[in-house]
Amino acid sequence: MEEKKSKKKCLKLSYVLNIVLILLIIGISYAWLHVTLRGEKKVSIVGNKLELMLDETNEGIQIEDAVPVKDEQGKEVEAYTFTLENKGNKKIDYSIYLDTDSEAMKECSNCQELEEKDIRYELKKDNLYNTETLDSSRLLDKGTIGGTEKISYELKIWLNYDADNDAQGKVFYGKIRVEGVQNTGEYDNGKPNAPVLSDNMIPVVYNGYNWVKADTNSRWYDYERQMWANAVTVTNESRNSYQQAEVGTKVNMDDILQMFVWIPRYSYTIQQPYGKKEEGRKDEPSQLLPGEIDVKFISSSTKDDGKAQYNKGEKVKEWFTPPGFTFGDKNLSGIWIGKFETGNIGDCTPGYSAVDTNCDRENFIPYIKPNFISWRGIRVSTLELVSMGITKVGNIYGFDQTTYDSHASKNTEWALISYLTQSKYGKYGNSLYTGENKEVYMNNYTKFLTGCSSGQGIAYASENCTYRYDDTTSQEDGTGYLGGGASSTGNITGIYDVNGGAWEYVMGNLSEDGAKRSGYTEAQNSGYKGKLSDESLIEGREWNDNKYYDFYSSTNSKTACNGSPCKGHALSEIAGWYGDFSAMLSTTSPWLARGDWPQDDKLSGVFSYYPHYGSTYLQTTFRIVLTPNS
Repeated sequence: MEEKKSKKKCLKLSYVLNIVLILLIIGISYAWLHVTLRGEKKVSIVGNKLELMLDETNEGIQIEDAVPVKDEQGKEVEAYTFTLENKGNKKIDYSIYLDTDSEAMKECSNCQELEEKDIRYELKKDNLYNTETLDSSRLLDKGTIGGTEKISYELKIWLNYDADNDAQGKVFYGKIRVEGVQNTGEYDNGKPNAPVLSDNMIPVVYNGYNWVKADTNSRWYDYERQMWANAVTVTNESRNSYQQAEVGTKVNMDDILQMFVWIPRYSYTIQQPYGKKEEGRKDEPSQLLPGEIDVKFISSSTKDDGKAQYNKGEKVKEWFTPPGFTFGDKNLSGIWIGKFETGNIGDCTPGYSAVDTNCDRENFIPYIKPNFISWRGIRVSTLELVSMGITKVGNIYGFDQTTYDSHASKNTEWALISYLTQSKYGKYGNSLYTGENKEVYMNNYTKFLTGCSSGQGIAYASENCTYRYDDTTSQEDGTGYLGGGASSTGNITGIYDVNGGAWEYVMGNLSEDGAKRSGYTEAQNSGYKGKLSDESLIEGREWNDNKYYDFYSSTNSKTACNGSPCKGHALSEIAGWYGDFSAMLSTTSPWLARGDWPQDDKLSGVFSYYPHYGSTYLQTTFRIVLTPNS
């Protein structure tokens, strides 16, 4: 690092101090009025009864010959300040972008522009701070400004400490752009519940090059911008060091054991039949290209019980809180879900054409990281024991026995990923992607390596990991990040391997008459005590408490919840979206699996579900969940 600091890299930051952005709303009576403000001297835009005025009061400044600095030094640079003010009494939804000043770039002879990953910034919104790396969306903030409300901002920009030699001699000229649109007033989005962190979990953010320790006193996640909260567990040897480390400290991937993503509690509803048509979309939502799922964040004390659907033209209502946010008798503020499919280091060989029987063992160490081979060849009863074991006494992750309950993902918990991904808070709402690219890109690598991406939603099986999870190569044709597009957010903060990779067993079981089913035959079953396909009983492991499973009363997804559709299970209500596989449980195959695998090509996806025996398979793995105990 000392050598890097001595290498001078020229960064020219051109921005204007003390910009005042005034949003004047005078008795709005028109729907969906839309305006744009740009960082230029005294601009006024008037449309119908929506008036916005931008007034710059200072000339620009320029920073030259900047060197890479740590965040604490970068935060000492002079701030660029601006204010949003709503003079009317109607709400406005707004987005703030940091664009390239193309005119300034033209005037800079033979200049090359810095990549977004080399630009760090701190945005202060009133008294809340957010420190991040610029991404290709250029989006700094978004939110809603109420009538007569005023919001103050400060922006500081510096050269990323981790910038490499490619940044030498490059420049950046920027200016602010504000997009405003009249708020429809359909519903209050609410704020996401804060992640529940135990002492052993290190909160992390990605700085464009590495995962670094996050500042939990700042805005280290932003679901409005599809930036989901991440946390990791680390080795016993490194844990104390990271716990005591300064904010911004790099967390080495070699020290990381598991990575988790926080899903805050929410309610959802779906405009019939295929979701809501968002602003700017030309075609109507269809089964192959569905629309937006409405989501609003709620507190742990709220539990909506509406129909979870409404018709076009109706006001958004009939909210429903998914059952994945209830664990036993506890209403959860959210859950942690494994960022990748689970892998292991053991003496089994999960190959391409066969899986060693030694993989069906509970004494292997489960890892949740990129670039690991998914743990396959494991029965449902064994993977449950493995998942529960990560919080048991003596675990290597540092978990105590009071903060979380660890277990294999239930179907209702997997469903939480599905709905949020297709909402404005997930990849569907990420403006970097358009059309069919809004589908989560497929992990089509046939060697089952976690975090791979095909760079497209529908892909064929490949012998190569085409793009890695942290590949931030960005296209400008609506395809977004080639690597990050394989996550639930369309960026590196989301959940991976939910389209392709391997089929993922979830704890969803057929129990038509209250009798739990173990599997197909004596040789092909889950390892639990229960019924087989010929209605005979097999001995095996005892089942745990019912809160660890979703039981279905029918082989028809429309009647599988005691004669009714299963709201919140991501089954019949989203069947066939994006062309994904949709096949319900049977007496032969009584266990659900989600996500699909590369060999099914276009049938794979975040809405895909299919029945399995519950036994060891080449193509089935699992995902681990942490639910807070309080």
